[in-house]
Amino acid sequence: MATRKDIAQRAGVSISVVSRALNNSGYVDAGKKKKILQIAKELDYHPNPVAMSLMSQHTKQILFYCRELKNAFNIEMYEGMLEAAGERDYKVLIYGNLDFSNIRSIMVDGLVLPNESVAEMYLNDIGKNYHLPVVTASYGGSFSFSKSIPMIECDLWEGTRTALQYLWDRGHRKIAIITPYDDDSRDSRLLSWHEFMKYELGDRIGQYYFGINRRSLPNDDRLLAFPEERGPQSIYMLVSFFEKGLLAADIFHERSSDATAVLCFNDEVALGFYKGLKQLGYKVPKDVSLMGVDGVYSRRYADLALTSLSLNPKAQGQKCVENLLNIIDGKKTKYITQMPMRIMEGETAQDLRH
Repeated sequence: MATRKDIAQRAGVSISVVSRALNNSGYVDAGKKKKILQIAKELDYHPNPVAMSLMSQHTKQILFYCRELKNAFNIEMYEGMLEAAGERDYKVLIYGNLDFSNIRSIMVDGLVLPNESVAEMYLNDIGKNYHLPVVTASYGGSFSFSKSIPMIECDLWEGTRTALQYLWDRGHRKIAIITPYDDDSRDSRLLSWHEFMKYELGDRIGQYYFGINRRSLPNDDRLLAFPEERGPQSIYMLVSFFEKGLLAADIFHERSSDATAVLCFNDEVALGFYKGLKQLGYKVPKDVSLMGVDGVYSRRYADLALTSLSLNPKAQGQKCVENLLNIIDGKKTKYITQMPMRIMEGETAQDLRH
């Protein structure tokens, strides 16, 4: 491979002159510059990206630190990141091993984290002493950060209220929730559901909570089918969203639930629940209405399009990258950037008023 030294020898100039000519930085006599560029073309010179990054202090790469790559939401976020990064000549790497110490060995200019809980762990691990620009996606959770991180937030407290109000306005008063997390979790979806439904359901609210986890179902051996339920609970474990939706349908049937509508933790849970209900002979939405959260592409692939609260993951991924690159470039950015959410109407939520 040709080097700048080779070009300098052919052109009869110093290496620093070649560097200025190739980088278009600093003065170089017009005739010498033309000759240098011609020689570089003849030698098929291509700059070494590692060497270039060492000189410029920029790798033109950022990292999306995300373990759940089977989750369609994260893939759509990544599509948005690629689009925004490409507009500014950056690449986006994905790293799925939640071992924060490995970040130090990866040549990147900045880091995108998938949610507040991972951001909290990152800061408590190496983030306090490792000064890499970082932003995190956020979903309205309650977390304690040791230093500020810009957040691209979908406020799921408000978003869940929007979804529940949509069902309420269509005549539903007994609205259940399906979640992979226990009743004491900090998940904003579950907290918002409790607040919205407590006056209507009162002491019976527990009958409409379907927590598909060991703490909520301590004697149900079916949970042992899920790797995340067989050992100590940890953020490092992947969650079997679709499969837990399938199990939730069985439990819904076994309890003879009278809920007229069910809000699911995300679209994957909702699609699993929908499949399970069909296998049990339920008709959606005639027997029970169904709504997810995320608004991912896969919501359209069932025989009935899933009604969902859309968080627009692609736009959130774009905004994560835009804000991160602004930080890298030394520009000011907001601490919290709120992302809009909207109801994506499908065919799984019945209007009981008609």
